[in-house]
Amino acid sequence: MSSSEIIDDSKDSGGHQAGMNFIPPLERTEGQPAPIAANGGRSYISFDRGGDGGSAAATEEALSQIAERESKGSIDPLDNISSGPINTKWGVGFRDYDECVKYIKDADFDVPEGGVALPLRYSINEYPSYSVVPSNALWDDPSRRQDAEVLKREEERSKQRALYFPKILRDARRISDYYPGLSPRTPECMDKLGVSLAHCDSK
Repeated sequence: MSSSEIIDDSKDSGGHQAGMNFIPPLERTEGQPAPIAANGGRSYISFDRGGDGGSAAATEEALSQIAERESKGSIDPLDNISSGPINTKWGVGFRDYDECVKYIKDADFDVPEGGVALPLRYSINEYPSYSVVPSNALWDDPSRRQDAEVLKREEERSKQRALYFPKILRDARRISDYYPGLSPRTPECMDKLGVSLAHCDSK
């Protein structure tokens, strides 16, 4: 969907300023790759139609993507794999959590002080994914029963396009050990690493 398709509903039929949804500006972190999300990361609110928050446009994109993949006969990468280590371009992954735990124990990971090694679940789906909320009118519309079935089936398949990967989490309080001169309690740390620490009193 191109930016030229964005609907400007900022003025009513008389040319006066009308109520508008807040559309967050598209911001990118300097030095980071472009977003992999649909529409280059632009919020679907930009494609609002009559106050739907862009849900109609998102649903159309989801159905179009599914149809395109099916027309090409795309096969999910995990369809013919049941268990065991699975080599991916992101490293070794596992369908089963316990298998990943065993791999971590057998591999004897070199975990730094304060850190932990554990399985983390990540999607290996390289296409944008969509989820239609239960309150969407589509589910109760008899004329869109086929679309509903397609979307429901695809959402279930999307859940299966994920693996457990063995990962090492480092102690954020020790960021200065890895990045000398960078305090984890500063805005500069958030700018550089996307994470920082803050103190919060709780009762």
